[in-house]
Amino acid sequence: MIVKDHQAAPTSDKAQRAGDAAEKQMAFYLRRAYGSQPDVHVFHNLRFERGEDAAQIDHLILHRGGAIIVESKSVTSAVRINERNEWARQWNGRWSGMPSPVLQATRQADFLRAFLEAHKEELLGKALFGLRQKSFRAFVIDVVVAISDQGVVQHKGKLPDVRKADQVPERIQELIAEHLRLAHPLSKDPRSNDWGVTITPEEFARVSAFLRAKDTPRAPVEPPVSPFPEAPARPSGRHAMPIPEVSPADEPKPPLSAGPAASASSLSPVICRHCQSPEVEVAYGKYGYYLKCLQCDGNTRIQLTCPTCQGKVRLRKAGTEFFAECGACQSSTLYHRNPPAGRA
Repeated sequence: MIVKDHQAAPTSDKAQRAGDAAEKQMAFYLRRAYGSQPDVHVFHNLRFERGEDAAQIDHLILHRGGAIIVESKSVTSAVRINERNEWARQWNGRWSGMPSPVLQATRQADFLRAFLEAHKEELLGKALFGLRQKSFRAFVIDVVVAISDQGVVQHKGKLPDVRKADQVPERIQELIAEHLRLAHPLSKDPRSNDWGVTITPEEFARVSAFLRAKDTPRAPVEPPVSPFPEAPARPSGRHAMPIPEVSPADEPKPPLSAGPAASASSLSPVICRHCQSPEVEVAYGKYGYYLKCLQCDGNTRIQLTCPTCQGKVRLRKAGTEFFAECGACQSSTLYHRNPPAGRA
């Protein structure tokens, strides 16, 4: 049964829209496969917080013998996985490295197991004959990466658990059967010494309700603010002189500083907020300049403050270089240099 439906937040970010479309496609297949099964609970877009740490899970399938995390990836062309399990994505005819979604989902599984273990006393009863408290340490949580149906996977060596979206429900059914075999008291599988625990129907209901109640959606991100001031109001009247339009490229440039210059280290880091990659380029859009990631194609808001006077800093473009400039302090420093066009 579907415990939490997929809901995509409105966004103008192209990469985010593509990711939401991949998750929606996966949610459709999971609903068709498990929407009427009361012993399999499906959650979409879960986010948990524990202290200063947090985990975002695209899809979670819970059953009495374990759980499966499905990480959706929008792949409209191809991904490549080498023998060291390093990932690369093809985009606009070029290949670039990307973080491994398998490792990403594995970290989510570790977080989830620890999260459940921290609440085991309220979720689980006592072990057989009431001798000791039951635990989630042996609770099996597997991960599957789902790519878009139209995507292609190229790999060398043993392929990790990566499937087309329409193949994922069948793989989930295989994993559920495997989890239940591991948890069986008479299991001869050697892995059952370390893994395998079955929760009761009452514990299953408590765990499902707990996960739904502890979901903590991220606060919506405000659209980036343009670094350029609004155009002054146009005078009214028949004899009013028109104010010429000024594009960002033609905007008057503040003089270079004789005063204090901000150091690059004192400005916000030039990295992607999604994958933390420094492989980014400065681009211009509806709300002004922003960072476009060359690894995951995500967008990052640029919001600069002068470290000297705490005033707003604007970017000035000079070829492939972008300078952070404060008009109040008459300062200028190199913020970022875009890679050459056509970079592979």
